[in-house]
Amino acid sequence: MFRRILVPLDGTPAAERALLIAAHLARAAQGSVTVLRVIEWPPPGVLADSSTLFDPSSSLAEHEIARATRYLNETVQNYAQALEHLPVEQEVAFGPPASTVFSAARLEQTDLIILCTHAASRLKRWLVGSMAQQAVRRSPAPLLVFHEQGPLLPFPRPGRPLRLLLPLDGSLTAEAALKPALRLLALLAPPELSLVQLLSVVDVPGYGTLGGMRIPDPGLREQLQEEARSYLEGVMQRVRQEQLADPAVTITSAVIARSNVPGAILKHAAAEDAQDPAQHFDLIALATHGRSGLARLLLGSVAEQLLASSKLPLFIVRPGMLHEGEGSAEESAGQAEERKPPAADESGAAGWTGLL
Repeated sequence: MFRRILVPLDGTPAAERALLIAAHLARAAQGSVTVLRVIEWPPPGVLADSSTLFDPSSSLAEHEIARATRYLNETVQNYAQALEHLPVEQEVAFGPPASTVFSAARLEQTDLIILCTHAASRLKRWLVGSMAQQAVRRSPAPLLVFHEQGPLLPFPRPGRPLRLLLPLDGSLTAEAALKPALRLLALLAPPELSLVQLLSVVDVPGYGTLGGMRIPDPGLREQLQEEARSYLEGVMQRVRQEQLADPAVTITSAVIARSNVPGAILKHAAAEDAQDPAQHFDLIALATHGRSGLARLLLGSVAEQLLASSKLPLFIVRPGMLHEGEGSAEESAGQAEERKPPAADESGAAGWTGLL
């Protein structure tokens, strides 16, 4: 898993930083790295018609291909030390950025796409931030997303393990991120320097309002928190029993009650309430439904809200995007039957999987 890594580059130094992590992962997995430069076609602001059809033999196309090839050569050379002895392929493609990247990922049977997301206000640039949002809904492979102003994944050291936060809501959809996230962590850090925390955010229904603020039911809050703690304990036991992680990996759990799920995840990841700020997390991993259209507008998306708000790296998995061989349909159905998620009670309390 994660042996074929695709890194789309948009010409910015921020996006090129992804090559450092791609090289580390490819070396650990004995895999390869493909760098892709997409030349947006038709150009931004030009409507697609017969006059804008791409002609690879045209002088303009030849010029753009030569320039993109030169850029990729220079970039790979700049990161030659990190990429040393690794199989590296360079590709140039024309088309809409998002769909062209996804097509390349399918063609290459990519295991992981590493993206850099930019500030959405850069309208005159190739909007990788916008593409990252589309990737959450449509990507054929798991995503590792970095923010241009955020940190890369740090290399762990004694006393400071690599810390991964994995939000779960009791659903099989959310649990789809569990196995790939643990495999990614195994490539990023040795087990004795790896920490995983399973997080449950309990959204407690209220029994009234005061000054426009919802008043949570304290009795129901405690009940839901206890159910969440029991659920996370069961997940940790299953990780150990199924040997999904090395025994030396530290696995903990936490339950917090908050109505704003994305905000609660971000605050917890930043260790805002912790006595030691150094206990912040380095990576957030989660699964998403990948909804689009009306369903996304009505339900929202925790993954997309985190993508828009967090500067921490995000590892995002959409169930069904993993390659065949990660588990047969029969196995998945059997596991689903064995591990039915907690059902909503009459109070309306339920997981936030619908928001993912």
